[in-house]
Amino acid sequence: MGNNDAQQCRGSQDCHAKNHICQIIIQKDLGRIKELVKDSRFYCKNCGRAAHSEENLCNPSKI
Repeated sequence: MGNNDAQQCRGSQDCHAKNHICQIIIQKDLGRIKELVKDSRFYCKNCGRAAHSEENLCNPSKI
């Protein structure tokens, strides 16, 4: 589910996935963040952030 890399993404500064919310927040792209969190269906087990799509989280779990 979510990240299929051999080593699981740990989020925030350790995350290198440009489509993860933790990276978009660092870029301060508030418009894109609003778009990604609308009607959230998943949350990140690392940081607690929520998103509509699991592809935007490091360690997603269904809400």
